[in-house]
Amino acid sequence: MPKTKLILILVLAAVLIATFSIMPGCKTSQAATDKTVAESESGYALYEQLREYAKANKEWPEKLAANYSLAFTNIMGGIPFCESVWQNVQDQWKFAGGDPNKLYYADNQYDATMGLQNADILLAKKPNVYINFQFDSKVNSIISNKFGAANIPIIAVDVPTPGAPFMGVNNFQVAYMAGEKAIELVEAAGGIDTIDKIILMQMPSGGEVVMLRSEGFYQAFADKYGADKIDPMTIRGDGGAGEAEQANQALTDILSANPDIENAVLTSVNEQTMSGCIAAVQTAGRWDPEKWIVVTQGCDETGQQQLRDGLTDGSVAYFPEKYGEYLIPASVALMNGALVPPFIYVENEVITVDNIDQFYPAK
Repeated sequence: MPKTKLILILVLAAVLIATFSIMPGCKTSQAATDKTVAESESGYALYEQLREYAKANKEWPEKLAANYSLAFTNIMGGIPFCESVWQNVQDQWKFAGGDPNKLYYADNQYDATMGLQNADILLAKKPNVYINFQFDSKVNSIISNKFGAANIPIIAVDVPTPGAPFMGVNNFQVAYMAGEKAIELVEAAGGIDTIDKIILMQMPSGGEVVMLRSEGFYQAFADKYGADKIDPMTIRGDGGAGEAEQANQALTDILSANPDIENAVLTSVNEQTMSGCIAAVQTAGRWDPEKWIVVTQGCDETGQQQLRDGLTDGSVAYFPEKYGEYLIPASVALMNGALVPPFIYVENEVITVDNIDQFYPAK
């Protein structure tokens, strides 16, 4: 046999031996991957089961919250949205078998300093889980460090907290939904050339994620008409911490700086800021519902009334009266050593005067 052929045969044999020796390892690696995927998919099984319990709005078959404690901070008591969230948390905690005396509450009063103080007070109670409904992203980072050091898990509501599962809206998605509704109304009114300005009343203090709640609105317009057309028309206002008074002042300043605005599109991060914005336009003597296209976020009791009064054209509903149906299952799952999804998004709908009674029947 020629030497060249012998060398070739030996090389082929070596390759075959190496291939067969590697294949079991590949199978093992694939099996490990499959196992990891399966564990990931089934890791939320308890949470999903508890979600089904919660959606029934009655006592759970298993009292899995018994013997545990839960702390909840509200972004601001007295606001319809926040009151609805808190009420549903209480109801669901009771359905889960939780002791009302072990459900600790604090009102952050839309104040970052108060939010941090409340966090310290509730940390001293050593709850099994801490629900953080607090608007300031910087303070949330501090809270994350404090509770992390104490090995107490956090669930963030609407505004992210580092290292914590997030429960709330997909901010970009709901903003884009609002933008699409506004575009529909713009087209019905004669097209984008009839609009003077697009005003985004934002909330920079909530951090980059909350900013998406208005930037998604802009993106819907940019996708439809092109950024070259939309950028010069867009005004971004700082609505502060999401309260009516701050938004009112911000829009008052915008109107003063732009005396020629007559036909406008307006959006905001919540119903409270929108109420302040509408009041600013009215006070300036420039309010005409036929010339202002107004689409906002939340659709709490304030938003529902604004729709019925003809002050707004649409609102993306967050259904705060159902937040507890997500928060309590997630909390109880964590209490019982189970995993929860890193992002827990609520279902949303665009509510208008035409369909509001379907979701919120007139009282």
